[in-house]
Amino acid sequence: MKLLTVSIAAYHVEDYLRETLDSFLIPEVTDQLEVLIVNDGSGEGVNEIAREYQTNYPDVFRLIDKENGGHGSTVNRGIEEAAGKYFKTVDGDDYVSAEGLKELLIYLQTAEVDLVVNDYHSFNDASGEMVSEMHHEFPGKEYRKIYAFEEVCGKVYINMHAATYRTELLKKMGRRLDEHCFYVDAEYNLYPIPFVKTIAFLEKQVYCYRLGMETQSMNIRNMQKNCAHHEMVLTHLLEFYKEEAERLTPEKKAYVAAKILTSQYKIYLSYPAEAVHKNQIVAWDKRIKKEFPDIYHSVTNRAVKMLRHSGYGLYRLASYLCRKAYGCD
Repeated sequence: MKLLTVSIAAYHVEDYLRETLDSFLIPEVTDQLEVLIVNDGSGEGVNEIAREYQTNYPDVFRLIDKENGGHGSTVNRGIEEAAGKYFKTVDGDDYVSAEGLKELLIYLQTAEVDLVVNDYHSFNDASGEMVSEMHHEFPGKEYRKIYAFEEVCGKVYINMHAATYRTELLKKMGRRLDEHCFYVDAEYNLYPIPFVKTIAFLEKQVYCYRLGMETQSMNIRNMQKNCAHHEMVLTHLLEFYKEEAERLTPEKKAYVAAKILTSQYKIYLSYPAEAVHKNQIVAWDKRIKKEFPDIYHSVTNRAVKMLRHSGYGLYRLASYLCRKAYGCD
């Protein structure tokens, strides 16, 4: 058995894929790695590169060539095919740090934990310069210590780039990410939570996330364009919350509730300050308050709380500030 399966989501990433795959060629740990290159229907350009690596390093890389189904489908397929004890997903235009990956694999050799968390950084596509670092700090944090998940629920939030899950947990959770849809990382972040009992943090950064490309789904223009996708994912997350509420501990319930809504407000506020968009955000808020009061009251974003307190009388100001912040004007 391999120790770690890494699923590479590869969709028209010919310009970046070699850098991504080269980052896994670390002699000390390659025998413990399974790297699945999941070509999501993007043609022979990706396949040619993937076959080259598969031929040269057959014990590490494996090509999976499938019809287009979106990012969620690549993750679903990766989980299905994974043979490693642990599982991580990496986008085909990002890469990993050698030192961070070595530390992770050394830790996984002896650890028995459901979720391992590494810090990571973002870098600018054009300049290569670091843009930001994501640290999962909280008072009294100890690296390598295995915590009960409930101990850290109110202190940190774990996203896709930081997470390495126990593979068996993902295979048995009984949920699949949405396919032909953007923003499924939110599902990947939350669907496993009912089954995560233990968590540990490692010091070194593993994931290196590329920013600044206009095609990225988190670009605000693309979020506006794909708002229906975001709404669909949120609808499924709300259904998930309702179905799992009785089985979640209070700490996990609060953790899930706090991470469902905020991005949707960001999209609504990024549109021009017109009545149709104001009505949209007000209707959404009223629905959440009525059907999911726990989630409604879990929102801590100051702009959203200000809007609610003003009865949405400050909508135009909030929209202006949001559009200015994200360069929508």
